[in-house]
Amino acid sequence: MHTMDTGGARVPGPEPGDRPAARLGFRELCRVAPFDVFRDQLNEVFYPARVAPTGQAEQGLRPSRLSASRLEHLTLGLVRFGVDASVDPGALGSYHVNIPFSGRVVTQCGPQQMLAVPGRAAVFTPREHTVLPGWSADAAQLCIKISRRTLEQELEALLGHPVGSWIRFAIDLDLTQGPGKSWLAAVRLLLSELEDPDSLVHRSDRHREYLERMVVGGLVLAQHHDYEDELRDPRVPARPRTIKRVVDAIEAAPEKPWPLSDMARLAEVSGRRLQQGFREHLGMTPSVYVRAVRLDRAHGDLVAGASSVAEVANRWGFVNLGRFASAYRERFGEAPSETLRRIR
Repeated sequence: MHTMDTGGARVPGPEPGDRPAARLGFRELCRVAPFDVFRDQLNEVFYPARVAPTGQAEQGLRPSRLSASRLEHLTLGLVRFGVDASVDPGALGSYHVNIPFSGRVVTQCGPQQMLAVPGRAAVFTPREHTVLPGWSADAAQLCIKISRRTLEQELEALLGHPVGSWIRFAIDLDLTQGPGKSWLAAVRLLLSELEDPDSLVHRSDRHREYLERMVVGGLVLAQHHDYEDELRDPRVPARPRTIKRVVDAIEAAPEKPWPLSDMARLAEVSGRRLQQGFREHLGMTPSVYVRAVRLDRAHGDLVAGASSVAEVANRWGFVNLGRFASAYRERFGEAPSETLRRIR
């Protein structure tokens, strides 16, 4: 396994004739494969996407390559098409980072766009349309799919309160200096541990999860996003007693009906002032906060092996199973039935 210079930051990367990526804990899926086989394998590892060649492979080009490793919170993939290509997965549903080793990849996410080259990674958000219309034949990238719930948990732990929706990241991450360079070092550490068959990461699930969460949490701290002002300002004021009173009551009994009038009465302020206070101090409305707490409690019950999804939904105040399933998928990235089936 070799390293490649990404504009001042060196990361593991594929080189011609290098040894199988299994040394990194990766499983090689394709090498010099027909394009449709490569596309199908790529979609199986990451996302259903429209993937098409936009040019012809030339003699002497390095071959196509796809190797992947699925961990608890991350999916890692080494990807090289070997031909000019376009990739259109749409809204990913997960957070994602592409770290280029070589070549150039025209990259868009919602209204943001950039040219991903060595030294500049692309960061994607779950619900904005992602498209890579210009992946050059010589471009190789380390693609990192990140569990949506894991990333949001890391941010919530840092903020001290739930986040109401998905986090919008800036797309362009400079890996050559400052926070981006530090985050890249965390990625390299995880890769180095996976590479060594005698490392603790292969013997301890807790150690591996610790390193995964270090990568996830580091991205939250390194890259610009919606919550960075609150996250980085140590002078953020404490919650007013009115807000704390309502939050404590919701946390104690989230399954109860919580109309705005009852919450305002408890806080001894108007409903409008209460909503303003929640937005200022928690970044969401009171009703969104109630739903977030209920969903977290429901998730905890399902992970603990509850008897049924309907029972859990009813226990935590969700009267419409369809809406519960939709909100649950939005927050945790899978249906409640999938969580229960996976745990069992």
